[in-house]
Amino acid sequence: MEKKLILNIKNMKFICSIILVLTLNFGFSQTYTIKNLEINDDKSQYGVIFYKGNKVYYTSYMLDNRNKARRDQDKRLIFTMFEAEMTDDGEIINPEQFNKSEKFVFNTSSAGFSNDGKYMYITTNFMKRGKSYKRKLKSINLNIQRGEYIEGRGWTNFEPLPFCKPNYNYGHATLSPDGSTMYFTSNADGAHGQTDLFKVKILGNGEYGKVENLGKKINSPRKDMFPFVSKDNILYFSSDRVGGVGGLDIYSYDLNADPETEEPKNLQQPINSRSDDFCYIINEDGTKGYFSSRRPKGKGDDDIYYFVLE
Repeated sequence: MEKKLILNIKNMKFICSIILVLTLNFGFSQTYTIKNLEINDDKSQYGVIFYKGNKVYYTSYMLDNRNKARRDQDKRLIFTMFEAEMTDDGEIINPEQFNKSEKFVFNTSSAGFSNDGKYMYITTNFMKRGKSYKRKLKSINLNIQRGEYIEGRGWTNFEPLPFCKPNYNYGHATLSPDGSTMYFTSNADGAHGQTDLFKVKILGNGEYGKVENLGKKINSPRKDMFPFVSKDNILYFSSDRVGGVGGLDIYSYDLNADPETEEPKNLQQPINSRSDDFCYIINEDGTKGYFSSRRPKGKGDDDIYYFVLE
């Protein structure tokens, strides 16, 4: 695909905006305006997800009462979620740590929501130790839990999804536009690589259908993770497969297209860089969104970037 890139970089005190014009071979131009957010610092921030109105959730380090990053008994940093507000220009403000309950003393991240906003799906740890896809590393495996919002109590009643098995990792749950299907990351039976993308039907009343691997057209022999499905049924995900720009790259796959001919498409620069790029989301209008990246000249381990697409 032929693309013309026009790069206009403006350095400001708190933000770095990049404007690029991409002329695509199907006859129109798209302008991406990309901004490193003020909320980024020397810590890791990633995984923004839209909630209701101007509310968003994202993941960062769990903080103690002195605003210092907490660590577990093995001195590893603990991740948790933050609830915040999105301004008209994409900045994320007024963050509040999601949950300090001992129930989530381990990592809690990567929120997903039902269409009515009543249910939240989070990635957190099993309480028992099991096998991890990271060899020679004792780890408490990840699972997906569903909680519900109760007025006056907030998010509560979190329970693991019934198909999550303690010997495997599950995470990054996201729902289809109609709310009937969940997509997620796992290294469960049938995975082609270190982690694959799977889907499962949501039947209601806490019941789910058969877990299905998305297949070799989408999954690679390496890592495939962080799925998101847009309103127009485009699957976005990250992969470190051969042929990318570098590290984890963001890909798109049209779930409406003919599966015999459709192939994952690399979003290329400026979305992808030579470092890890992941957690891509776009709003219902297809005009703005967020992604996370470890690209050079960032502020922390992972930074959140906001983009406007015109």
